[in-house]
Amino acid sequence: MLDECSASPLLPTLRSATLKLRVPMHLFPGSRSAMLAGALLVLAGATGRGQASQIPEPAVRLSVTVPREPVGPGGVALLTVTAPEDLAELSGDARGVPVRFWTGRSRMEWHGLVGVGLGTKPGVVTVNVRGTASSGGAASAQVSLTVSKKIFQTRRLKVAPRLAKPPEEEAARIAEEAKLMAAAFAIVTPERLWRGRFDAPVPGTATSSFGRLTITNGEPSGRHQGADFRAVVGTPVRAPNAGRVVVARDLYFAGNTVILDHGLGVFSLVAHLSRIDVAVGDAVSRGDQLGESGATGRVTGPHLHWAVRFNETSVDPLGLMTAVAPLANETAPLSAQ
Repeated sequence: MLDECSASPLLPTLRSATLKLRVPMHLFPGSRSAMLAGALLVLAGATGRGQASQIPEPAVRLSVTVPREPVGPGGVALLTVTAPEDLAELSGDARGVPVRFWTGRSRMEWHGLVGVGLGTKPGVVTVNVRGTASSGGAASAQVSLTVSKKIFQTRRLKVAPRLAKPPEEEAARIAEEAKLMAAAFAIVTPERLWRGRFDAPVPGTATSSFGRLTITNGEPSGRHQGADFRAVVGTPVRAPNAGRVVVARDLYFAGNTVILDHGLGVFSLVAHLSRIDVAVGDAVSRGDQLGESGATGRVTGPHLHWAVRFNETSVDPLGLMTAVAPLANETAPLSAQ
């Protein structure tokens, strides 16, 4: 099945690293001052081993839990930070991209997500964590995530030329819609609107692979940036989690499309709908109907395309489902920094 919107912008085993640090106070997200001399630094590598040197004065002790197994391109990793006392704030970054944390069962437990882009090369991604205890003490940490090599599928298609390349008269529309989606994804809602697990928008299992390269009529036409599900026309399409509708309209490639802002830089896009049942600005809960599946846009048959954008990059929706599965039964009030 040809899905041309694939090229458009459209863990059970864990390890724990204990970190004891004392750094200058008043650190801000993105600051490099966490690397100043005098800080005790523990780097939790892929093997779970680290190196540390004691400092004479007491310090806030943080425990950072990350996935033990490497994360592939397009994957999502859940980080959990625990402390012996309440934290007033916690923030972080991975290669300059913000990591936004929210509280778990108490202010002594915090969670954050790290997304790995499709183009990320194998190696180590360093995550910097900075926080301030309610008592005023400051702490910072570095944790490494191992990115593994991943071989993506390739499919080759022969289609009518009119399906291989959009006609010139549609170029202005396509450019305008690309700007529209980029603008929507660029706005980060500071509150976490979602909680618990993410569900697939329709029943069944995904029928296509995230990251798959499609070669159409001998020319690469982009990597698949979502998950496709078989869905006959008229199948109810439901919100994967709570959020706010930021786009609800017909698009050239994706057809009738709904984009949900879940907060903290996480977005869901569902495409090729036969009908849209929500409007921009609507607040939805997990399971609310967004519309019905169809075959609108540049496709050759009915199905449901679900894409997830996180921090302005595409990640595997199924990887997000797996990453947040441990939070399925969370009951703590929502909050974020």
